[in-house]
Amino acid sequence: MTTQVNEDERQCYLDDVISENVGWIRIQEKTFKRWMNEHLKHRKLEVEDITEDLNDGLALINLLEVLSHKSIGRHYTKKPRITAQKMENIVATFNFMKGEGIKIVNIDSTDIMQGNMKLTLGLIWTLIFNYQIAANLKDDNSGGGPKKKLLNSINQKLRPSGRKAKNFTGDWGDGTLLACLVNCIAPGLIPNYTILNPDDKVENVKMAMDLAETWLGVPKLLAPEDMASTSADDLSNMTYLSGFLDCKVKEGAPVVYPNRCIARGPGVSGVGLLPGKPATFEIDASKCGAGDVVVTVDGPEGSEPVKVEYSATGDTPGVYTGSYHPKDEGEYVVNVTFCGVDVPKAPFKVKIYNDGPRNKVDPKKVKVEGPGLTGDMILPEENAWFKINYIEAGPAEPKVEIVGPDSQPVAFNIEQDGKGEQYVSYKPPKFGMYNVAINFGGMPLPNSPYKVKISPKVDASRVKVAGLAQIVRIGDSPVFNIDTTTAGEGKMEAQVVSPSGKLLKFVLDDDDKGHHTLKINPSEVGTHTISLVYGKVPVPHGPFSVKVRPECEPDKVKVSIENNMLRIGQLTKFKVDSTEAGNGDLKVRILDNLGNEVDVEHDQNDYGMDSFCFIPKKEGEYTVDVTYGGEPVTEQKLIAEPRLKLDKLNIFGDGLNSNKPLKVGEECKMTIDASRAMTGDIVIREKDPSKMNQDSPADLELLVIGPDGRPVTLEIEESEAGVFKVAFTPDKAGDYLFVAEHEGVAAPKCPIPLKARGLKSVKVYGPGIQPTGNLCGFDTHFIVDAREAGEEQLHVEIVGPGTGEFKPMPTITEPKKGLFNIKYDVSLHNNYGVNVKYGADSLNQGKPYKPKVHTHSVGTFPSTRRRVEIQITHMSLEAPSTCSVDDYIDIRLKYAQRFKTMAKVCGPSQPPTVKVIGPARKMVDTKTSVQDSVYKVRASPVEQVHTRWSCDARTVTWSTALSAICSK
Repeated sequence: MTTQVNEDERQCYLDDVISENVGWIRIQEKTFKRWMNEHLKHRKLEVEDITEDLNDGLALINLLEVLSHKSIGRHYTKKPRITAQKMENIVATFNFMKGEGIKIVNIDSTDIMQGNMKLTLGLIWTLIFNYQIAANLKDDNSGGGPKKKLLNSINQKLRPSGRKAKNFTGDWGDGTLLACLVNCIAPGLIPNYTILNPDDKVENVKMAMDLAETWLGVPKLLAPEDMASTSADDLSNMTYLSGFLDCKVKEGAPVVYPNRCIARGPGVSGVGLLPGKPATFEIDASKCGAGDVVVTVDGPEGSEPVKVEYSATGDTPGVYTGSYHPKDEGEYVVNVTFCGVDVPKAPFKVKIYNDGPRNKVDPKKVKVEGPGLTGDMILPEENAWFKINYIEAGPAEPKVEIVGPDSQPVAFNIEQDGKGEQYVSYKPPKFGMYNVAINFGGMPLPNSPYKVKISPKVDASRVKVAGLAQIVRIGDSPVFNIDTTTAGEGKMEAQVVSPSGKLLKFVLDDDDKGHHTLKINPSEVGTHTISLVYGKVPVPHGPFSVKVRPECEPDKVKVSIENNMLRIGQLTKFKVDSTEAGNGDLKVRILDNLGNEVDVEHDQNDYGMDSFCFIPKKEGEYTVDVTYGGEPVTEQKLIAEPRLKLDKLNIFGDGLNSNKPLKVGEECKMTIDASRAMTGDIVIREKDPSKMNQDSPADLELLVIGPDGRPVTLEIEESEAGVFKVAFTPDKAGDYLFVAEHEGVAAPKCPIPLKARGLKSVKVYGPGIQPTGNLCGFDTHFIVDAREAGEEQLHVEIVGPGTGEFKPMPTITEPKKGLFNIKYDVSLHNNYGVNVKYGADSLNQGKPYKPKVHTHSVGTFPSTRRRVEIQITHMSLEAPSTCSVDDYIDIRLKYAQRFKTMAKVCGPSQPPTVKVIGPARKMVDTKTSVQDSVYKVRASPVEQVHTRWSCDARTVTWSTALSAICSK
């Protein structure tokens, strides 16, 4: 709220308030407190002491919100407990008043906090002044300060009584002027205000205040004794009296309207009266409301008092008839009042003479004519006239009274010809029924009052106006089309008013066929009003508003960008709407983070609608710089990011588990979760080594390379937003390589090596896993052929017979890649267990191979200088369990024919070669002898621990470890 007030005058008031020598502080305190409570009652609040109840700011906050019809916001403490919170609340009210345009001079928030009486009153007066007095006078252009304007407004309301106020103190002390003001606003509320006794000051003021509060809604802010006091305070009186500016008479108020009373007849006109004859009259107060009619007659000077008799007719309430008897010649004064107020034209002056013909008139002989009495072809503001011929009607003058549709009198002109004829003219201001009353010699003409209806001759509601919705700017010459073809014949008139109130020139043309054009050349920004009148009838829905805008409005340009987050390599579109921005040059630039301009494509779709697009080629910030008419519109910042952030990519699946190799022929499944890594829709596809799709690159390219170096076909499917399922089937064993990359940059953990095994292609064979063909004391072996199963670690475990404590250590050689030869000795006879694993998988399906080793007999050992005999039977060997150094060992070699009984023995054609090797891998001297196909080899161990021997017969060589533990 911003109110233009006289700051010097307001400051003068404040100086009075805070003056140390003012004696009416008590009156102000009571008045201002009542004024506050009158408004605070809407919040169910009440102030009892303005020096204490305002220091927490809550009462002021609520008061300001009620007065301004606005919220002060939430920036205050609703339950302040400490001084700082209370001070913050008061400061909030001062800031709010500042925002409302209210100037606070010489008053600080600390003054309110400390309860300074005079300065607190000054603050309240500032609120009264702005929100009640100045606000109600903002439309008053009479000049002067608010105090003078308030006085003028009060005197305007007093005008019917003829009284006038000169100040806000002494003139109101006896209560008669206040009673007069109340009665002028609500006639009849205090009908006896003219006869109030000025000495009854307090009673008069109290009566007027009570009635004003009851029927006008003016709160009794001021105590009657304070207004009647000789120390009356003008600020308090102004606060109270300003309540009469916008008061309304409540329904049911006992108001009257004396101005509607009509007095007629010879007794008030004097026509035809003679001394000694009754003078009759009629008083019509039927439209005046409830009240008393008083008629008195004052005779010529020196004559006897005139007795008046009158009473209600009984036919129509409020209509009285009566008479008086003039005895002497001369001038009589007839007084007629209603509720103490003179009726129109009263008092009446009546002259009575003995010469009867001088008074004899005949209204019936008055002749009238003219359209002003019929309304024919008369339109508002056009001249309506009629003639009155009273040459033969007697010695009197016609009296004319014209009342419009709103019961207001209408001005008219009378021209006399000096020969008993008058020419009367008037201009009816609007359509409606007019009453033209003509009296002659105090008596109405036979047909008076004449009912004159001024009605339109056109139907203005059928006038059509086009073009009002168009956007008009400074420099434009808009044309509005007006169609009156169906509205009847009439004259089109127009008036154009600029925002500053000046009449604007225009051109109004028509084609004589009911089509009109109105052309204007506005030079001001703002709302122009166009008033159209057709055939004297205002066109409905007018006046029409046309908002004229500046020639160029850069702030009306709208820039809409699809997404503030750009994606590298992807087309970015945005639109610029300048349809409501007027005339101006549109310039658009895109700048990268180094300030370099980026190529922009421009497409103008329609007038004022432009489309732009560009492709960000690198990461960083881009600036959209738009100017219109040379003025900046926006510098919007955009961020370009890759469509896919590799660091947030998640690749997982069983196929990527290094502990679980792939299997040939089985589908390998993996998942690529890009939901947190992508900034929009992305494309993932199999990488094309030939780069055939280079024009439409994918965001992520996948490639699996097989053992032969060739790509493996992939199946890629998006299962949900940003989550892709990838699958392939290895067709052969070996090493595979999984690669996921974005524009040549590998994803985290990539490339990922994969292994595929085909266990069905692994072959295991040889005597070392067979149930026959293994002789105790000789090495056995078997072959593992994994050349087609991929590279894995070979694990062999051999468990000897019995409790399994004997576990021969296998010797594994790999003469060819993937071809393994496994040797192990079989020093003990009976069943062995062989477990073979290739990688993590068992080649024997969890059930060990069961090779069986055949045995031979072993001789006895002498106690001293023992002779150890080793006998080999059926190609098998059983060694003695122990021997000592310096013992000699006899090794007997007996060859039995296979598949024959043990009794038949055949010796070899060549003696076998027997070698005895000690622990230091030195040959032990041996001596061989033969007898009856039995070969004896004697050797004496000279070293401790293990001694190893071998014998060779023909092309067959058997080797084993001699499990002789040498001990002293």
